[in-house]
Amino acid sequence: MDVKFCGQCGEAVQPSNRFCSSCGVALAAVAPSATETAQARLRAGVELLARSDNEGSLAILNALVNDEPTFAVARAYRGLANLRLVRVGDAREDLEESIRQAPDSFICRSKYAEFLARLGFFDQAVTQLDAALLLAPPDVESKLAAIELRNFSRDKAKGLYYRPLRYPDFSRLKPRSLFGRKALAVQGDN
Repeated sequence: MDVKFCGQCGEAVQPSNRFCSSCGVALAAVAPSATETAQARLRAGVELLARSDNEGSLAILNALVNDEPTFAVARAYRGLANLRLVRVGDAREDLEESIRQAPDSFICRSKYAEFLARLGFFDQAVTQLDAALLLAPPDVESKLAAIELRNFSRDKAKGLYYRPLRYPDFSRLKPRSLFGRKALAVQGDN
């Protein structure tokens, strides 16, 4: 089996991949002009997202994901843009698909954890961040941000518990006990 390595982060990648699943950089097998264009479009979308221009970012990232459907990092950032525009279903779909496409991507896992934390699922966010921190982060700032989000989510998840949903059991009750005496008088008149 032929194994390639990313020139940016050194991670092993599958020969069929066009982008590194860990850092998102384009691999050498792709024509340089197409890769540089995809990377530049991703950078432009992320910069707009950082400036809170969520609609502009979403427009760029939609076009990028449509052109490069296997670019998992672009899909993860598109999910984050959808979340900021309160399109939670679309955000979840994009982020889960990015995890399926690149399970060993620090960026995809950390963006999915951010999604979970923003929705209040802090325990699940901690799980995703633990998995992300086992992978190689693209830079020190990303790692520090993931650690900070993990600590915040861990603190919020301490008192968190889910109570199982239980419906009351009405099978033991007699039908007349549900209605009271007035209802029994009406039923007796018939």
